[in-house]
Amino acid sequence: AAASRLHLDADASVPAERSGLVTVGSRLRFRHPLVRSAVYRNASLSERRGVHAALAEAITGPNSDEHRAWHRAHAAGVPDESVAVELVQSAERARRRGGSAAAAAFLAYAVELTPNPISRAQRALDAALSKLDAGDPDAATRLLALAAGTEDELLGARVDLLRAKIAFAAQRGRDAPPLL
Repeated sequence: AAASRLHLDADASVPAERSGLVTVGSRLRFRHPLVRSAVYRNASLSERRGVHAALAEAITGPNSDEHRAWHRAHAAGVPDESVAVELVQSAERARRRGGSAAAAAFLAYAVELTPNPISRAQRALDAALSKLDAGDPDAATRLLALAAGTEDELLGARVDLLRAKIAFAAQRGRDAPPLL
């Protein structure tokens, strides 16, 4: 289904198969992750978005909702609240399974796709907390910067509290108590 959406004929993979770069069976497998990365990085942004859109439509199986949301997010060229909501839902499912890193990644991408500034700030705070829980205080700090500066006092207080938690987690030094 993805191949037809991309207007690829049945023999499109033959040169890559012959060279040993890929194996095509029930799924496409690259010989090495660096080959996959090189192919992805050499594609134009519009080509990558097209492939992600095709995969979002074609994907089935366990966890397909999460994979579909991830591909829809990568296919989006502009902020899209419906895709952001799918990512937030996927983050919650990942969190319930104990996938804190996956939940953090879904939430961070939801921030990028959220058009409303207030919702974006709230999601940035949630994503920052999730990144900290996943052991990435640097990413948490970057996301926290997106949450700061709103006129919502409660949100501002939560941002300050998380900033102190990040300082404590990252440095265990004297910066955390005054921030707290």
